[in-house]
Amino acid sequence: MQRAVVVCLGFLVAACGGKDNGNNCTATGTSCTDDAACCTGNCDDLAAVCARVPGTCVAGGDACQAGPDCCSFSCIDNRCSGDQCTSDGQSCGENGECCSGLCSGGACAALNTACKTSGNTCGGNAECCSGLCKDGVCNNAPSFCVQTGDTCTTDAECCGGLCSISGGALLGLCVPVPAEGATGCATAGELCGSGADYAGGPLPTCGGECCSRACFPYAQSGALVCQPPSGCKPTGELCREDADCCGGPGQPEGELANVRCSKVGANPVGRCDNGNMCAPAGAICRLQSVQCNATDNCCAGNVQQFDTCHQDNLGIPRCTGAGLDCTDPSVYTGMPCASSADCCGLPCTPSPGSENDLRCGDTCKVEGQSCTNDADCCAGLPCTNGVCGQPQGCSSYGQSCDATHPCCNNVPCNGGVCVDIIQ
Repeated sequence: MQRAVVVCLGFLVAACGGKDNGNNCTATGTSCTDDAACCTGNCDDLAAVCARVPGTCVAGGDACQAGPDCCSFSCIDNRCSGDQCTSDGQSCGENGECCSGLCSGGACAALNTACKTSGNTCGGNAECCSGLCKDGVCNNAPSFCVQTGDTCTTDAECCGGLCSISGGALLGLCVPVPAEGATGCATAGELCGSGADYAGGPLPTCGGECCSRACFPYAQSGALVCQPPSGCKPTGELCREDADCCGGPGQPEGELANVRCSKVGANPVGRCDNGNMCAPAGAICRLQSVQCNATDNCCAGNVQQFDTCHQDNLGIPRCTGAGLDCTDPSVYTGMPCASSADCCGLPCTPSPGSENDLRCGDTCKVEGQSCTNDADCCAGLPCTNGVCGQPQGCSSYGQSCDATHPCCNNVPCNGGVCVDIIQ
């Protein structure tokens, strides 16, 4: 999810609500319950640990824990260096100088030999594990999470759900979380289609490889990334507990679908599995008018017979209850929902104090209110970590648009909304 935040890795008192560089805030990777407790100002809603936000960094001289904290990707003696980190294979004197965080035999050792991790010099997007070469340096922020194969320090940073760190190392590499019974689709935040090479034009048919069937531009970079679907998490998306998933316990039609959060071993994060029998409310389905490769078998009735597949606020086809009537969407305000499709496009967000009790809202969400994707928030407000953030100057995909709030990345404003029909 996507929220503009002021990062407190430098422990700036004004930005962190009075926190300092002692023990008065919770460190990266440590359990948390709210953003305010974290030194980073970000308590990841999936892993429930303090995490850094890709795309944010601290300047030279400020406090750091590891290279990725710093704009230079170089953290020496717990302070960010003003010099760019040393690329793989180049001479070094200590670990903190290296983009990889490892100086071995007088040279920086590569974390990933298949591609260049963030901070390394590059000549094009294809060279970088992140898929984005910006200003001659591999950049870790084409998306709101770190790409598979790129540098990480905590699981919460990774689009794939896990950060694999070798024994004794400070930095690791993002890897996909293993899961049984879940598809191999790309999870929210992963690059899709042409990724950071996207320069406008047609989008991938039926959402490409994304679990969400939504491969759209990320507002802050313009790269194509798999978008978080509204409401509950459909098959293949990352989850922490069964109730996170569409058709999980406590979710609409959960007793029929029996969907679970599939985990392997002691991993705290898994992926929503396929469940059984039928596709529950919130599951990806096939529109009557657009025949993508998705199910017809919604629990509320066959899509072709009962019109039980409708688009959510990102245009993603989702299973809904039978008899949905969007003549007056306001009648659904306060009703239980699995996605914004159940709310006729209005937000489907957690009720206060209950993360998985999703209810239809009456209008878009303002700064500081709960959200599940950008489209839940009012124009120009990004959704990061479950909260609508500060204005970003343009409307993200799925948000309302007008002359005051143009669509980010030159996405067309169609009928007052930055969205295209999934096709």
